[in-house]
Amino acid sequence: MGKKEFLDAKENALKSLEDACAEQKVDEGVLQILELINGIEGFYTSSSCAGRIVLLEIPQIGDKRGATFLGVWHRTIEPKELKAAATKATKGLLWLLAQAPILHIGAQTLELADTMVKTAISCGFKNSAVKSTGKKIMIELCSTERLDAPIGRDGCLFCEDEHLSLLVEISNEVIERSGKKMARFVKKVGKFEDFP
Repeated sequence: MGKKEFLDAKENALKSLEDACAEQKVDEGVLQILELINGIEGFYTSSSCAGRIVLLEIPQIGDKRGATFLGVWHRTIEPKELKAAATKATKGLLWLLAQAPILHIGAQTLELADTMVKTAISCGFKNSAVKSTGKKIMIELCSTERLDAPIGRDGCLFCEDEHLSLLVEISNEVIERSGKKMARFVKKVGKFEDFP
């Protein structure tokens, strides 16, 4: 990718981020790292999330378009919050998801992309890789911690309170571990001299 194409892509990405922030569609936990990365020459961010716990209702496995988000939390939660969100369920499978942070980053060169991926991996984001080297060089930074658990169907929870509390505890641990990794990553990315 030439310098002009990269700068145009970065300008468009920053405009999209600005619009998303104005519409309060960006979770606050990821803003610091997005601003930091966008401030480094040779990088820009695309859709990203600081990690989340989700209660999702889907008509059937794999039907993302038909999915309904009953609850989305970018923080630790209590079992009662999950139960309250579940009362909105009507028809379909209920899934509890805990997802680690995911960052999508455009890089001007493969060398820069490689440096960013290695930095992320050193901070615990073991599922990080260069995802595309075609028209744009895109990186995906992600960790391995996650939970995907079916917990009910058609508006009914199938978990006893004790099991539901365990799932919430594990989900919260995903969020807490993610926060620590993100803090390490912010610290390393903040050292501009680490980037060529």
